[in-house]
Amino acid sequence: MSKKPSFKLKDEFKSGFVPGMLLPILGFYIYYLLFFNYMSFDGFIDHVTKSNKAISVLSLGVILNLGLFYLFYIKEIDKAAKGVIGATFIYAFIVMYFKIIA
Repeated sequence: MSKKPSFKLKDEFKSGFVPGMLLPILGFYIYYLLFFNYMSFDGFIDHVTKSNKAISVLSLGVILNLGLFYLFYIKEIDKAAKGVIGATFIYAFIVMYFKIIA
């Protein structure tokens, strides 16, 4: 009988950074599906942009990084957890930039 290959996440910075950058975008899309699915996605983008809410909605998506960080933390995948923190800091700087400009 053949043994099933197990998925093992490498403890690398990029193993946390890439999902940490993509998860808030997924959260943005989930927010659209939960609250604005009656309009097209393009209409939703237009709506949140015109109402200056795009950055706030994206900030909500960053909360998903908290769960990912916690998962990496309890699995003791420290470099990947640092990657999630790095991605979160990038989003924090983007949010601060647009909050100060707008």
